[in-house]
Amino acid sequence: MIKQFIRSNFGRLIFSWIISIIIYFLSNSIKWKELTPENKEKALNNNLPIIVVFWHERIAVMSKIWPKKKPLAMLQSPHPDGKLIAHAINRLGFQTVWGSTNRNAVGGILGLVRKAKKGVSIGITPDGPRGPALICSSGPIALAKATGLPVIPIAWSTSTFWKLSNWDQSIIPKPFCQGVWVWGKPIKVGKNVDKNKIRELTSKLSIELQNTTKTADDFFGH
Repeated sequence: MIKQFIRSNFGRLIFSWIISIIIYFLSNSIKWKELTPENKEKALNNNLPIIVVFWHERIAVMSKIWPKKKPLAMLQSPHPDGKLIAHAINRLGFQTVWGSTNRNAVGGILGLVRKAKKGVSIGITPDGPRGPALICSSGPIALAKATGLPVIPIAWSTSTFWKLSNWDQSIIPKPFCQGVWVWGKPIKVGKNVDKNKIRELTSKLSIELQNTTKTADDFFGH
């Protein structure tokens, strides 16, 4: 019955408001440090949009890393749980495109392409919305091919956190801990790459995202 209430329009309204408040205060209670400020500066020092990619397990406070003056759209699943998350991030100032990297991928990518043409950056969890966890889909590389935008892996880690028992073992940082951000180097995709090259670049992105996440975790010895 509780689940039905949360998935109702009224329940979604209430719980998305609660989630957005929790994310805002939790992420602002953490003492953050940039481990790769030069990569972040290069990615954001012009007015061109980019594609940022991060594992679904790190979605909890990812909104903190993004400068509010630059518009960003997130690919969100139309699944009821995805709609709840979408409403929460909308309250934090982000836009939504419905679809996923492995379900309704074509519709999702077309929506993101339209956003990119308007100068909006894109945020994607390449293993979302339901996994397999920590395995990249080809969605980000396909989007980069269609838009010409660079793909940049990003990750965060904190000194203390909770780990949920859901499909991706989501990480929730504890309040008032220490945290680090890591921006990887951009991966560029040509407009004429074939399917084999897309698979190769998807594998490269997966490795780079793993390395970026490991750098963040290693800082605290996790």
